Amino acid sequence: MPKVVGQSRRFDLRRIRGVVFDCDGVLFDSRDVNRHYYNHILLALGLAPMSPEDEDYAFMHTVDTSLARIIPPELMVRAAEVQGHMTYNDFIDRMIPEPGLVELLQSLEGLGVRMAVNTNRKNSMELVLERFGLTRFFYPVMTAAKVARPKPDPEGLRRIVEDWGLPFQELSYLGDSSVDRETTIRAGVPFWAYRNPDLQAQLHVDSFHELRQWFETGFCEIID
Repeated sequence: MPKVVGQSRRFDLRRIRGVVFDCDGVLFDSRDVNRHYYNHILLALGLAPMSPEDEDYAFMHTVDTSLARIIPPELMVRAAEVQGHMTYNDFIDRMIPEPGLVELLQSLEGLGVRMAVNTNRKNSMELVLERFGLTRFFYPVMTAAKVARPKPDPEGLRRIVEDWGLPFQELSYLGDSSVDRETTIRAGVPFWAYRNPDLQAQLHVDSFHELRQWFETGFCEIID
C-alpha cells in the first residue's frame, strides 16, 4: 500500500462476497508471452518488433485492437494468415502465475468468496486456466469474445454482477491498469489496484500473500 502520512482506518473484508480478477498483470505475469506473440507476427511480416509503447498498449487491449495498432492496414490479411497457423499453446508456458495465486484462491474458496475473471483476452482464457489447473475457481469467465464491446466497456463486469446477484458494495474488481479502473467506474463496482499505486482505488494490493492474509484476518489497515 502507498506509504502516505495520515490517519489509518480499518477496511472490513468480511463483507466482500465476490472478487473479479483481471488476467494479465494480475493473475499472471504475461508481458513476456504477449511480447513474443505479437513479435512473432511482426517478424513473419518482415516488420520490426513492438516498441515499449506498443507493448504497453497490447498488454491492456484486445488482440484485434492491438494488431490494428501495430500492423499496417495493407498487411492485415497476411497477419490474419500468420495468426491462423499459430496456437496459444506455443506461447502459454511463458506465462508466470503471480506468487501466492493458488494459496489465495484456495483461501477465498474456503471463505465462500466467489471468484470470476473479466479480461480483454479473446479466446485463450479458458485454455490458460485449464493449463494451470485453475478452472474450478472462476465462474463466470468473461472475455472479449463473449461481449459486444470489451473493456473499458462495463458489459462483461455487469454480466458477472448480474450472474452473482450480489450488491455492489459486497464486490470488488482487482485490476492493474487505467482500463480496469475505467471499467469499474462505468459498472459501479469498487476497484482494487494490484501493484499500481498510481491508480486511484478503494484498496491497493501489493501481493497475493498480503491479500490472503487480509481476508483470513478479516480486515486491513488503510493509510489515508
